[in-house]
Amino acid sequence: MKKNIILCASFILCALTLGSCKQGAKENTDSTQKTEKKEKVKAFVYTSQHRKDKATVTQPVVAFSKKIQSVNEEEFKDNEYIEEVYVHDQVKHITQKAFMGCKNLREVHFDGEVTVINDEAFRGCTSLKRVEVDTWTVGLDAFNGCTSLEFVKFGDKLWWIREGAFAGCTSLKSVLMGITLSKLEDAFQGCTAVEEFSVPNDFKNRIFGDFAQCPNVKRIYILSTEFFKMPKNCTPRPECELFVPDAFVPQFQSNEDWSKFGKIRPLSESDYYTAEGFWKK
Repeated sequence: MKKNIILCASFILCALTLGSCKQGAKENTDSTQKTEKKEKVKAFVYTSQHRKDKATVTQPVVAFSKKIQSVNEEEFKDNEYIEEVYVHDQVKHITQKAFMGCKNLREVHFDGEVTVINDEAFRGCTSLKRVEVDTWTVGLDAFNGCTSLEFVKFGDKLWWIREGAFAGCTSLKSVLMGITLSKLEDAFQGCTAVEEFSVPNDFKNRIFGDFAQCPNVKRIYILSTEFFKMPKNCTPRPECELFVPDAFVPQFQSNEDWSKFGKIRPLSESDYYTAEGFWKK
């Protein structure tokens, strides 16, 4: 009988301890969740009234109301508070110097197609690191002097990249364009850190010339509808991989000049492009 009482008491004590532990764990979890919610920064929604009042945005994260369909000229020029911007799909135009000189701007999230990123729109945004956008036109000096920019990727609507668009982007490593590019000016002056780039169908000669002074190129993506001879301004490197449309792999591999690349692989094995040279979804 005494043994049963002791066992019963032990069981009760265990249950109370376990309950206390569970309660403590729950309280810790609740506390953590509350802390995370408090720490989560909500985007400041910029409205047409703020525009009318010419209000200065002092919040680090900014989004736009549905009535904002373009970012106006010099609207956020030299703003030192903005660190992150969400460009929702109703915004179709980033006008001249819209974010010029926003030196603390680190991230821009494009949710939809932006028809035009105009002249000097992001010039001098020295903290910006990545640009991934579906746009038709990149204007004059649009990203000039973005010295921290490392990665740029354009969607399949890209048509024109203008003079100086990425001039002075000394940290730029990846330049990924779609097969549709039709007009390209001298846009990449001083971009000597490039490690990978794509060659759109209409620029077989030009692109190789633009990145001829880049000593660290590791991957090149040929986006072409046909096999073609190596351009004179292309310098094959044994440490560089060449990705070509799957249908033309044998021709590139058997060519005396192209075969000097370290390895020739099908585009479908790349992270970005299909066998035909279109974007992977």
